[in-house]
Amino acid sequence: MLLVTCAMLAFAGNSILCRLALAEGFIDAGSFTLIRLVSGAVTLVLLTLAMYSKASYSPSNWHKSDLLGALMLLGYAAAFSFSYINITTGTGALILFASVQFTMIGYHLFSGNKLQFWECIGLGLSLSGFGYLLVPHATRPDLLAAALMAIAGICWAAFTILGKSFSERPAMVTMGMSFALATLLGGLIAAVSFPYLAAAASLSYRGVILAVTSGAVASGIGYAIWYAVLPALSILKASVVQLSVPALASIAGWIVLSEKITISTAIATTLILGGIALVFAARSNQ
Repeated sequence: MLLVTCAMLAFAGNSILCRLALAEGFIDAGSFTLIRLVSGAVTLVLLTLAMYSKASYSPSNWHKSDLLGALMLLGYAAAFSFSYINITTGTGALILFASVQFTMIGYHLFSGNKLQFWECIGLGLSLSGFGYLLVPHATRPDLLAAALMAIAGICWAAFTILGKSFSERPAMVTMGMSFALATLLGGLIAAVSFPYLAAAASLSYRGVILAVTSGAVASGIGYAIWYAVLPALSILKASVVQLSVPALASIAGWIVLSEKITISTAIATTLILGGIALVFAARSNQ
């Protein structure tokens, strides 16, 4: 439980670190993304080399789908950062994790499975919560930011699904490879678009520290802890426990950035997370 708590705090930490860095103007979203990926790659590679004596990052151990996984990881990291320019911490985390779960459920259906009655009820509740969150009212999030965060969630779910195909090697090794390759791809994109990035770049030592902390601690060490404890959890527990992250992120946003937790956001959160929890509870009884 202690390890699970640390992992969930790390996941919520990514949201608050990114939002803090961008909301206060300490760094631009592109630089935050690249620094986060580099820091995460270095941390995960060092951890896996220390923990797994047979871990190898030589080109002979790479698979073709590693490239697709790295693209999904890069898409997640970039969309995540650019979304947090104009969305609150808790709302961003809610859309991110709900999008991940919706995508995983969609993949479940695409694979030939069917939803049972209570799963349909749960999915309907979650979708109604999303609709309520996005309808025009005073607390509706920026639609572009919400769309970017939804894309981040879809990319992360796709990355997770791709990672499951490498059962012959530890998940952390796959994660390290993906971070390293995503960093290379991000570096190439940065090099090609250097004139624009140089003009848009906004760096401060605080922004760099926040990005490194997000990559090395909240991402690298956080993912390492999560994948270490994951084998001890059922699919239901692993899925439901992650629903605590939006609540943790909302509390952190309220404490650190004085972001309001409105009644509308609380209602949407209850509907979305409650519906997803119902889907997994119903699935566990099949």
